[in-house]
Amino acid sequence: MKKLKKISKYNMMVITIIIFLVFFVGVNIYVSINHLTVEEKVKRFELENLYGFYEPEQEDDITYNRTGKEAVKIVKKKGDVISIPVGSAKPDIKEEGIELEIAVNDEIKYSDLVNSNEWQVISIDVSGIEDDYLRIKFIIEDTWKPADLIEGSEDERTMGIKVGMIYWE
Repeated sequence: MKKLKKISKYNMMVITIIIFLVFFVGVNIYVSINHLTVEEKVKRFELENLYGFYEPEQEDDITYNRTGKEAVKIVKKKGDVISIPVGSAKPDIKEEGIELEIAVNDEIKYSDLVNSNEWQVISIDVSGIEDDYLRIKFIIEDTWKPADLIEGSEDERTMGIKVGMIYWE
């Protein structure tokens, strides 16, 4: 009977140590991952960053994300000229365009008034940027809500522009 109690105490101690180690390792992994900045997560794990973007949508053969008032995408630099397809779906775009600024690594590289719902490609020379990753920030001054402009729409999202798949030239 004494032997049985010794084995039970030994087993309980081993189980306690295993639980402690699993908990310790799990907490350390969680803290390590969740305390990284967005840029560090993108660089370390090659995750896609979509801050300020809505879920992907499909239009004909084009996959895109809509932005809100401000959106940031971090991409690995793969060339000297980045090409960004942009578009709009704002019903009154011809009367009231959308003011768009694109900053790459906190420098304004593009500023224009989007006044058509047609897709256009914005090409930006990034050859002077030495970083391996680019932080592309979209700033939209004239946002809109579908519920305000489209009859019968209940979509209360604040819309900016549509951004297609970024590519390199």
